[in-house]
Amino acid sequence: MSTGRGVASSALLATVGIGVQGLAKLLVTVVVGRVFGTETLGQTTALLSLSVFTALLWPNAAGNTASRVLAIAMRGRRSDAAVNRLLGATMAVSSVVLAGVTVPVAVAWGASPGMVVGGVGVVVGYGLYCYARGAQLGYDRAPRVALWDTVTSLLALGLLVAACVARLEPLVLLPLAIGYTVFAIACWPRGNLTADAAAPAEPTAGLLAFAAWNVLAVVTSNGLLQLTMISAQVSASALDAGVYAAAFTLATPASMVGQALGQVLVPAFAHRTDGGSLRSRGALLLVVGFAAGTAVVFGLVAWLAGWFLPLVYPAEGAAAVADLRYLMVGVWVFTVGLVPAALLLASGRSRQVALASVAGFVVGVVLMAALGPVAGVAGGTTGFLVGSAVNLVAVVVLGLRRRG
Repeated sequence: MSTGRGVASSALLATVGIGVQGLAKLLVTVVVGRVFGTETLGQTTALLSLSVFTALLWPNAAGNTASRVLAIAMRGRRSDAAVNRLLGATMAVSSVVLAGVTVPVAVAWGASPGMVVGGVGVVVGYGLYCYARGAQLGYDRAPRVALWDTVTSLLALGLLVAACVARLEPLVLLPLAIGYTVFAIACWPRGNLTADAAAPAEPTAGLLAFAAWNVLAVVTSNGLLQLTMISAQVSASALDAGVYAAAFTLATPASMVGQALGQVLVPAFAHRTDGGSLRSRGALLLVVGFAAGTAVVFGLVAWLAGWFLPLVYPAEGAAAVADLRYLMVGVWVFTVGLVPAALLLASGRSRQVALASVAGFVVGVVLMAALGPVAGVAGGTTGFLVGSAVNLVAVVVLGLRRRG
């Protein structure tokens, strides 16, 4: 099992890596907003949100599953070839399906042919990225993840500059799509180094069931955040959606902190019988300390929003300040909930996490549908905040209970 220092080091590197990717995505939207205007910004951000949301339908769960199972196989010195073949096959199928779903959605949103191609590229590339990243963290290779996060982010930004110079507005999503795909190729799981040819195979029984429950868990928790942007796109004017996109693109990187920590906790705590119990003093202190630390950081971001938002988005920034401050409250509640959920997943309780988070998702979606036509973009944020609060309470209650 990883030491506390090892977990902290991996968590830091994973956070740096995902932070670099988040910064790259933020810079893409900043450049798009400044070069091509508010309406293109709104459409680009909506398609990026779609890529994150569709990844929740399988790739994210496959990555979480790989993270846990590959860690167990590596530390048990067992072969993970069968696991990699099975999960790799599911990723191939899901990529085709999700690409097919993206096309009519992007067309319905009025995307140009080039933007549709970019949207498909981002959906497929981001899904492959999520799976490969989870697998590498299962192998305890956080430095490798951080390195390729940095390299592919720089690649994406360089390609974006070229697209802007050439005024290729319909292709502004392709740089990120290429970056994600290169990461996936470089970090695709190819087997652990601790197992020899005669090593027993890590069993695959129950693997797809664990992943399937995790799909429900990540969709009902993480999906609410992406639905806020999609809700704004369908319930508000193009101008209002573009303003909301400015707030959204600055709020979502904050949620990556909890996701990065959660990705490290799953493999690190996979061997602990009490890994999902908040009755453990160490686990409880981890959750409380994380909640307090992120409250300070997120509060500072909200407080300074009136200063930095107009600098980042001169056209939309001033109007987006209130949206960002409200969003940050919801993002904080959502982010705190990721840590106890990760501890539960580490002990194999994906079914309980999924069932517990359904209530929060249902409450959030109902509020979005009811408030969106009346309150506009604020209706989506309210649904996200309340749904995330319900989910947080549910996973904490589960973590405090003894495992049955």
